[in-house]
Amino acid sequence: MTNDRIVLIVFLTFFVIEFIFERVLAALNARHVEAHAAAVPAALAGIVDDATYRKSVEYTLARARFGHVAAIEGAALSLVFLFSGLLPWLSGLASQNIANPYLSGVAFLFAFGLVGAVLGTPLDLYNTFAIEAQYGFNKTTLKMWIVDRIKGGVLGLVVGGPFIMVLLWLTLHTGDYWWLWAAAFMIGFQFLMMILYPMLIAPLFNKFKPLEEGELRRVLNDLAQRCQFGTSGIFVMDGSTRSAHSNAYFTGMGGARRIVLYDTLVEQLSAAELAAVLAHEIGHYKLKHIPKGLFLGCAMTLGGFYGLSLILHWPPIYAAFGGAHWPVESHTPLGVAQGFAICSLIAGPLSFWSGPFFNALSRKHEYEADAYAKAHTDGKSMSGALLKLSEKNLSNLTPHPLFSAYHYSHPALIERLAAIKK
Repeated sequence: MTNDRIVLIVFLTFFVIEFIFERVLAALNARHVEAHAAAVPAALAGIVDDATYRKSVEYTLARARFGHVAAIEGAALSLVFLFSGLLPWLSGLASQNIANPYLSGVAFLFAFGLVGAVLGTPLDLYNTFAIEAQYGFNKTTLKMWIVDRIKGGVLGLVVGGPFIMVLLWLTLHTGDYWWLWAAAFMIGFQFLMMILYPMLIAPLFNKFKPLEEGELRRVLNDLAQRCQFGTSGIFVMDGSTRSAHSNAYFTGMGGARRIVLYDTLVEQLSAAELAAVLAHEIGHYKLKHIPKGLFLGCAMTLGGFYGLSLILHWPPIYAAFGGAHWPVESHTPLGVAQGFAICSLIAGPLSFWSGPFFNALSRKHEYEADAYAKAHTDGKSMSGALLKLSEKNLSNLTPHPLFSAYHYSHPALIERLAAIKK
């Protein structure tokens, strides 16, 4: 059996296994939710009202049905890219119309991304203006939705174009250890974006204003001082212009680090509950979860580029996905771009088993951050914040244990409340 046949069989095997496994998990979760739909879980009886619980069940099941359709579309799109000849055609189009080899490589990758975005638009629109609107979450207008995507596309060209050109150059001009140079460049770029994103990019999509003077600002500043946590400020983001979902996060590094609260969150929680949420986020920082995550991300980037170096110039990869139709050899800027596109499509089915490990680590960190918040505020405020966030976001209160173990980066609400109480 030829190498290209082996590549094809291995990929299709993992592809089918992943697809079936994911659909079975989703079906198990939906049936588990339906089986517990009659009454509020005992642990939350008298805390969550019946109407809210029924609505959360309906929302969870609606998202599950949508997830099946989205998964089928995603799988079909991957197969179309890999086996229809579309990628070789886009590559040929770029090589015939753009003389500069680096620009043709960039153009090919942007065309690859654009086709995927266009084909995914109907489901994106349905999710935003049907499902999210039906349950009262969507606040985005069609005009705003279109403008956001235009901004994203322009930003991708301005920032992504030079980034891709440098990556292509490093791949071809730094010898056998190009993967090490490429990984270092990728990591450095990610750190740079962590600094620039809150100052230059995020304001293109949302408005940020310093938290107004008053009781809430005093409470949060006092907490930050008690925890010896320095920031460049506490900001409120106009998340309500696009969605009723609520959240809070840290962004930036060093002196550019800032605390961001959604305006919806400020409206929904009391000062004590917001302090507990902030203490939870500070806990991630104080307990070294952020540097641990960055280290793990760097290791994954390094490993990913090393794996890419083993197959990027291997002919069977191109023979398996496109045969003799690829117009450019792999040792050119456009050829490297071709390899990047193929590897991005086949990486998912080969690496999806790592998901549960990273989610388990994330859930461990969430428990630890909850404990930190309880120690620096109080358990009642933390529990109250979690309950309100779950209620306002219609979170799934009865996920199937296997589904949550595989997919959830945060523990289920009942598990978090039990841990805080204990």
